[in-house]
Amino acid sequence: MKVHRSRSVRQAEVTTDGRNLVSHAGTAMLSELADRTGLTHGLSGAMADCGISWHIHDPGVVLTHLAVAIADGADCLKDIDAFRKQSELFGEVASVTTAWRAVKATTAPELRAIRKAVAKTREIVWAAKPQGDITIDFDARPWAAALRRAFLRLRTAFP
Repeated sequence: MKVHRSRSVRQAEVTTDGRNLVSHAGTAMLSELADRTGLTHGLSGAMADCGISWHIHDPGVVLTHLAVAIADGADCLKDIDAFRKQSELFGEVASVTTAWRAVKATTAPELRAIRKAVAKTREIVWAAKPQGDITIDFDARPWAAALRRAFLRLRTAFP
C-alpha cells in the first residue's frame, strides 16, 4: 500500500491578521484528535486488505474525513467537497468518487477491523487518565440545527 499522506489534517496556525480565513476549523480538531489518538492509523490498517490499491489517499484519512463530515452535518458523500475546498486546513481530501470506493470497499471484515480500531483507540484515550476535571464546552446551536433538519426530512418523507 503506497500513499502520500497519513494525517487527516494539516498543522494549523492561529493568527489574528484576518488573512487565510477558513470555515470548518472546529471540525479540523476532530481530524487532529483522530490522528493523535491513532484512530486514523487504525482505520488505515482496517482497510489495508480491502482490495483497493490506494495510490494517493490513505484509506484511514478518507474514512476520518467522512466521519468528520458527518459530525459537521453531512448527509451524503458529496458533502465531503466542503473539506476539499478547505485544502489549506485539511490537506488533499479525496474526491467523492474515491470516498464512494472507500465506503463500497468496507465489507464485513473491514467493519470488524474498524470496530477493533475504534475500541483500541478508546482504550488508549481512557488509559491516558488525565488528572483533574475535563470540561468540554460545546455550542448546542449546530446540534439543534442538525436535529431540526433531520426532523424536517422525516416529516417530508412521512407526512
